[in-house]
Amino acid sequence: MVKIPVAKLNSLFAVIAAKEALYLPVDSIVRGTGCAGQSSYQRWKPGVEMSKALNTTRSAKDFFFPQTENIVDFKMKGKNIDVIDTRTETDDFVVFGVRACDVASFEILDRVFLANPVDTFYKNRREHGLIVSMACSRPEATCFCPLFGIDATAPKGDVAGWTVGEEVFFTAQTEKGKQFLADVAELMTPADDEASRNAVEKQQKETRSILDRLPFA
Repeated sequence: MVKIPVAKLNSLFAVIAAKEALYLPVDSIVRGTGCAGQSSYQRWKPGVEMSKALNTTRSAKDFFFPQTENIVDFKMKGKNIDVIDTRTETDDFVVFGVRACDVASFEILDRVFLANPVDTFYKNRREHGLIVSMACSRPEATCFCPLFGIDATAPKGDVAGWTVGEEVFFTAQTEKGKQFLADVAELMTPADDEASRNAVEKQQKETRSILDRLPFA
């Protein structure tokens, strides 16, 4: 486990974005009010702040299975029709701040689109996309994770994160996640000590206590 101060998250984002596309939840601003509105995934650039909202208006599934997609082109010349394959190699990208409920949905999509016959468009994006999930600490009455056996305090993904106080803790959960944390190691501080583990476990326990009292529990 490693950690980084919340105040240095933008420095982390800058390092990631220098290598590959980075997407994270960002608040929209309600016109005429200057107040934050709904949160949606946007590409990070200097000056962009990550949203503190519980969830986004649309699922992170859109990065792997968009609503619409051009899968083939046709070129006609007289009575001849040429079929043009539009597939291209996807660039590497990172989706940061994905909640446990959204991460769980990827497993369902994998069972469908990575089974024979494999959806090569979906497979391409899954191989090039890295998921950094964030545990929930302020679940709402509408949250349904307990109903589906999803642990919102221990999300899956390539890297899982917990915001505890003024620090963010990360742990790798896949080989791809280990390489990701190795690439940003200069910004991180080792957090395998007992105090760090206790801080994360304390937050998990408190959040599970809230989840146990929700309507869908």
